[in-house]
Amino acid sequence: MKVPSLVGRASLAFVLAALPAAALAADNVEVFTGGQAAFSNYIFMGATVAMPGSHIGDGVAVRVYLDNGGYNYNGGTLGPVRANFTGAELDGVYEFSRKNFWSNFALGVNDTYTGLNPYDPSNILRGQQAELRATLDGGIVGGPWRSDWLGYYGTRVQDYQWNVDVTHAVTPKWRLGGEAYEEGNPTYTLRQLGAFAGLQFNGTSELQLSAGEGWESSFAPRAFLRASFYQRF
Repeated sequence: MKVPSLVGRASLAFVLAALPAAALAADNVEVFTGGQAAFSNYIFMGATVAMPGSHIGDGVAVRVYLDNGGYNYNGGTLGPVRANFTGAELDGVYEFSRKNFWSNFALGVNDTYTGLNPYDPSNILRGQQAELRATLDGGIVGGPWRSDWLGYYGTRVQDYQWNVDVTHAVTPKWRLGGEAYEEGNPTYTLRQLGAFAGLQFNGTSELQLSAGEGWESSFAPRAFLRASFYQRF
């Protein structure tokens, strides 16, 4: 039986929505929201607040987000199982930025409740689950090229995910490229490979779209679509 570790997708979506360091001003608060339609469907929202003496992109910050969504999986003798989750995460973050490079390290607690219909006692994500998570993300810009990366690991259920994307600026607002993604836990793996597009509206907001092929444990390959929007105030 394969059990998704999909709650972490929201953290991936909002962290990868970060804009290049060159666009980061001396702001103290950023907010983000978005969603995904793929192997799981969810929405999320959250905020990062810089601590006194720090700024977004430079120094110490606190980050919080909420997510809600669901997914289906094959429960073996139980047949199809519907999972619905609601979660929250609180992170302490150290942010480092230079003109063409940025990186963030976060350590925090994720608390998620997953309800199952029918109930599946073998699902390691069932019920209330709280765990310590470590996250590392960053990016680099060189001329028209840009690369972003992210990885996290959860200590309780040993869930993980990583993502790398590479894009090329084709206009002052659009950047196009590709991305590779993987997530999993001891009972499950999902890999995705696809195209990526980012549309920047101004120096503080961007719409991101990605689509491609996904390979999930015990399922035939199928298409995915993800969209997220980032706005900093």
